[in-house]
Amino acid sequence: MRVSFGFGGWVAVDDVGLPGVLYVRMRDAQERLRISEFYIDASHETAALEARDLRDVPLAQIEEFINLEADLLRHGMNLPAPDLSTLASHFSSTFGNLERQIAEGDWVVSSFVSQYLPDGVDRAVVCRDRLLTDEDAEAAKGSPRVMRVAPAARAKWRGLRKSDREFRLQAGPADGLTDEFLREVARAYSAAILRGERPNVAIAEQTGYPLKSVQRWVYTARLRRIMPRGQQGRAG
Repeated sequence: MRVSFGFGGWVAVDDVGLPGVLYVRMRDAQERLRISEFYIDASHETAALEARDLRDVPLAQIEEFINLEADLLRHGMNLPAPDLSTLASHFSSTFGNLERQIAEGDWVVSSFVSQYLPDGVDRAVVCRDRLLTDEDAEAAKGSPRVMRVAPAARAKWRGLRKSDREFRLQAGPADGLTDEFLREVARAYSAAILRGERPNVAIAEQTGYPLKSVQRWVYTARLRRIMPRGQQGRAG
């Protein structure tokens, strides 16, 4: 699993077996980040989405993994970000006087109009309900410009190396529940999530300790903020 943290709570997720990148939007819920929106972009792939793709989306694992790096996402949580819910609500909208609506600041209209620009044209001028290229813009001085929308730069991915993904806790606490030991617990917990295992159960099997002992380690790590707060009602 690879993630790339954006603004406004958005996270790009790759390497989870989907035919495209998965974008999830997180929101704060009782000191924990929860998924509130998601979008799968398979528009550039040869394989289309199938029912099993949606069934197999590992939302719980993704949520756990993102919460391990919650501070990175919260840093830009209040910055402007793609408002897909507003754009999607206009899925059947038509627009009349484009020039007036753009001049009034309707960014939804601008985003729709930008899709009509012909190939090879970087920008155009809106004149009522028509698009004029720069060569014809002299006849429409003062009309709003609509910039062509281009894909963003490649995301900066973060993820666990294969060695981290396969990490397992070899023993219990030799010197008590030190921060160093609890960081190893957190590492083993994250690796187990990415392997699709129940993390507390996996750590108990790795160390030979009772499940209740592992639950106490995880609880202590959360109290010390070495691990993020868990989701109430979800067993580890």
